[in-house]
Amino acid sequence: MATPKPSDFNKRVAFGLTESVKNTNTGSIRKQFVEKLKLWYAPKTRTLDQQYQLQGTSLENTKVIIVRHNPELEAYTLAKIGNVQYDIASISPDETNKAVAYDYVTLKRSE
Repeated sequence: MATPKPSDFNKRVAFGLTESVKNTNTGSIRKQFVEKLKLWYAPKTRTLDQQYQLQGTSLENTKVIIVRHNPELEAYTLAKIGNVQYDIASISPDETNKAVAYDYVTLKRSE
């Protein structure tokens, strides 16, 4: 697996949770995404063979991003890139003793 270069981490992703938030104007409460952590990420491109293998599985319409290793990621269930919200399907943490470690995060677009 190729190691990403620092220049590959040129996009931002926000990780967070769904929380009940009160509207200050109306007083109503609704559930919405609340950002807890923002990181730089590098997109992971899949080969055509990998895309074909995922067809018909629960990971068919997912994308993978690479972030620097961060143990806090386990606490979050949602991610937001731009205005698009994603559910975190899985996190593959790098738990080696390397000085620079990377986590692979699989995201599935929220309905």
